Amino acid sequence: MSQLEFMKRRAFLRRSGQALGAAALSGIPGMSAYAQQKTITAVFAGVILPDKVRPVVENATNVKINNLPYVSPTDTVAKLTAPGGTSRYDFMVSNTSFMRGPLLGERDGQELAMALDMSKVPNAAKLLPLFKDEPIRRTGKTYSVPIFWGYDSVIYNKKKIPEDAALTQSWKVLFDDKYAGRVALRDDAHQSIAAAALSMGHKKPFDMDAKDLGEVTKFLIAKKKNFRTMWTQFGEAVNMMSSGEVDAMYGWIVMRAVLQRRGLEVTNNWPTDGLLFWNQAAFIPKHAPNPNEAHAVLNAMCGLEYGLALTRETEYLATSSGLATALSAEAQRRYGYDLLERGLNLVPLAWPRNMDGWIEAWGRVKAA
Repeated sequence: MSQLEFMKRRAFLRRSGQALGAAALSGIPGMSAYAQQKTITAVFAGVILPDKVRPVVENATNVKINNLPYVSPTDTVAKLTAPGGTSRYDFMVSNTSFMRGPLLGERDGQELAMALDMSKVPNAAKLLPLFKDEPIRRTGKTYSVPIFWGYDSVIYNKKKIPEDAALTQSWKVLFDDKYAGRVALRDDAHQSIAAAALSMGHKKPFDMDAKDLGEVTKFLIAKKKNFRTMWTQFGEAVNMMSSGEVDAMYGWIVMRAVLQRRGLEVTNNWPTDGLLFWNQAAFIPKHAPNPNEAHAVLNAMCGLEYGLALTRETEYLATSSGLATALSAEAQRRYGYDLLERGLNLVPLAWPRNMDGWIEAWGRVKAA
């Protein structure tokens, strides 16, 4: 046999072996899809699928997730309602209260999301009691399911601010003259006006009328001198706390996690005047190109394995009820899974009755 014939035969045998191997694998449950792995296009905050969490979902579903940059709930609505938006993306996650109206439309048949096949999302039946009424539904159909949640509070340095003081466990810590020049607020009309309103005693800030909003605006203008700055970016806020430029700020769970991993003695407060909490729901656009794969990803992100990985990596909380037994009592309290047991005034982040008025009011605060 010539050298050329030998090489041809070896190449043929190699190709045959690969084909037989693929055929053999296809006979193993779950392996046939391996050679046909699909990629879905998704829109959600990258923090919910960091590098250490991504394999939990992609390995469980055999689906590669190409997540596009997430900007905000309003940007998600804009993407969805743009020409071709309901067919351009396979999977989206955004704030439930913001998405409810746009997803459903004014009446039955105008939904921008696909009615979910709940038989493909069995994990969605295992939600924490706090979120059992949060799926977006209409006429017996489900269009979204909450997959993760969290709360906004004051992040503060325990070496500079006493943990057990009544002032510390309130939004007032950001507005009281005691810490003037050592605190930072977020440059955001929605959350910052809500925090100020809660500190003033408004139990339901998003239901405020024009008179109440006017009083809160005057309060913020009067207290503006107390703020070292109003942060806009995640890194900016974290660096201010890390450097000691501020001792307390309006903050997010993941900021607490980053700062603690840097060795700083910081924590979040549990404001007795009202804790702002939220959840984000996953949905499949109405004409998504890969709905089966999107359903599989949704099911995985409703599951216990994903929830544990997400909380341990980012400290954001998952909606799976399995977390209640999978985590120790100490861990549940540390992360906030015991929220219902704390006896706090829980205030869901919602769209104000007059958002235009809030934005105008915030403009006056910044201009003052």
